Amino acid sequence: MSSTTSSALSNSKINRRMAIHHGPIRVFDRGYLDYDRFCALKEREEDFVCLLQSDSRVDVLERIQDIDITDEAGTRHVRDELIELAETDKTFRQIMFEDVDGEEIAYLTTLSPEDYNPVDVMNIYTLRTLVEILFRELKQYTNIENFHSQSANGVLFELFCTLIGYVLVEWFRHCHPLRGGVPEAIRLIRTRWNQSRRAYG
Repeated sequence: MSSTTSSALSNSKINRRMAIHHGPIRVFDRGYLDYDRFCALKEREEDFVCLLQSDSRVDVLERIQDIDITDEAGTRHVRDELIELAETDKTFRQIMFEDVDGEEIAYLTTLSPEDYNPVDVMNIYTLRTLVEILFRELKQYTNIENFHSQSANGVLFELFCTLIGYVLVEWFRHCHPLRGGVPEAIRLIRTRWNQSRRAYG
């Protein structure tokens, strides 16, 4: 689900305007921190994952589990808790992740611990970062913000063509690993495209 709005419109206002649909897991950053919205999603049994701000007020009701994650970066501690958010009288799940430097990151979610372990929840939120990288690269390398058309259909046509082009560039990078990232891949594709081809017939 996506929403295209003016850059002057804040994330929290966009969040309140978005209709609630059944099915997807919504992933919000701190700009969407809206307790009333979270309670509405909870009442409608809609799932979401977001980061809590460090000064958010929560009451821990139950410790679900504690786990340690060990990899090349070291061992990190994770607490999985059932909490009440501020004074909402609604219970949510909080996952506290402590990085190697001792800094804690708090994830708020409605996903059940029976279906999603703490690492699953953190990985779902990480996917949002990949989407942000996609948006940044589209803006930086494809000039997607400057449309030639003035009609809605024309703009959608340009968006879909840009996305198709981006997918082809990523496919090219996958097949031909190279340094320089997206800009270098686009340069090589343009160079090869402009080369003359053999004539037939």
